[in-house]
Amino acid sequence: MMKKNIWVFVALILTMTMIISGCSGSTDVASTSGEASATTGSENAPADVIEITFADYGSNLMPTADGFRDVVEYVKEKSNGRIIINYVPDAVLGGAAESMQQLMDGTMQMATVGSGEYSRFTDKLEAFQLPFLITNYEMEDYAFKSEEGQALLDTVEDLNLKIIGIAENGIRHFANNKRPINVPSDLNGLVLRVVPSNMLKDSMELLGANPTPLAYGEIYTALQNKVIDGTEINITSLYAMKFYETIKYVSEIGMYPFPSTVTVNLDFWNSLSADDQKIISDGFALGSKNVFEKYLPEFEIKAKDACTEFGVEFNAISDTSAFKEAVAPVYTNYKSKDPKIKAFIELMENYKK
Repeated sequence: MMKKNIWVFVALILTMTMIISGCSGSTDVASTSGEASATTGSENAPADVIEITFADYGSNLMPTADGFRDVVEYVKEKSNGRIIINYVPDAVLGGAAESMQQLMDGTMQMATVGSGEYSRFTDKLEAFQLPFLITNYEMEDYAFKSEEGQALLDTVEDLNLKIIGIAENGIRHFANNKRPINVPSDLNGLVLRVVPSNMLKDSMELLGANPTPLAYGEIYTALQNKVIDGTEINITSLYAMKFYETIKYVSEIGMYPFPSTVTVNLDFWNSLSADDQKIISDGFALGSKNVFEKYLPEFEIKAKDACTEFGVEFNAISDTSAFKEAVAPVYTNYKSKDPKIKAFIELMENYKK
C-alpha cells in the first residue's frame, strides 16, 4: 500500500511538471507572437503625431477665431490626424508682444501677432496700416497676396520668424466719449489709445489727437477710468470686448485694416516636411477665406446692431480728403525708408485705377 502511494505521488509530480512546462512554452510562443505583431504594426503605422500649440491674443468670440477653428479641422483631416493644432485664444499664453518674443526665442511654435507689433524690430510691415491706403477687405486680400506684399512679409525671416497666414477682425474707426468726429479738428486734444506703433502714433498726431500707446488688454480699464477719451478700433472688437459699455460715439472712417499675422518660429517651420508645410499653409488660406467671405461680414452687422441697441451713436465720415491730406507726410516718410515699402505703397495707390 505504501509503495502504491509513492508511485501515485511520483506520477502527480511528473504530471504537474509537464503541465507547467507546457504552460511555459505557451507563454513563450504568445510573447514571441506578440512582439512580431507589434513590430509589424509599427511598420504600418503613420509617422509620429505633430502637436502644435497655437497662441492667439484675440478673443474666442471674434470672427478670426471661427476661421482658426476651421484651420484646426482642415489640418487634422488632411493629415489623417497626424498634425494636431492646439488653438489657445483669449491671450491665455500672453499678449501679442509676449508671444512675438517667445516665437523669436523658439520657446513658442505658433501665434498671432498684430502687424503693429513688428514696429519694435522692423518698419516694413507698418506699410500695411498706412492710414487710408487699404480701405476695404478686397484691397487687403489683394495686398497680402501681391508680390510686393509678400516681399514685405518675407523680411521677418531676419527675426527667425515666418508668416504663414493672415487674419482680420475689421477695418478701424474712431471711437470716443466726447463727440462725433467729422473733420480732423474734431480730434484736437482727444486722448486716443493707439496700437504700440511709431507710424500710427505719428499719424494720429498729424490728425490732431493725443495718441497713447496701450496694450489691447488695457483698453477697457483705461476707458472706464477716463485715462483715455477713446481709441481707434474695429466694430467687432467694440462688441466682443464690451468696449461699448465705455464708449459713446463711433465715427466710421475706415482708416486701415488691423491684420493679425499667423507667425511661426522659423526653425520649427523648417523642421517640417514640405508636404506638412503645405497642409498647414493651405489650412490657414482656407481659414482666411472663410473669415473675409463669411464670418467677418456677418459679425460686423451683428456687432453694430448690438452696440446701437446699447446706446452707442454711429456716424459715417463721408469726406475723408482732409484726413488723407493731414497724414500725407507719413507716406513721404515711409516711401523713403525702403524700396520694398515704396513699391508696395505705389501698388496700392494705383489699385484698380
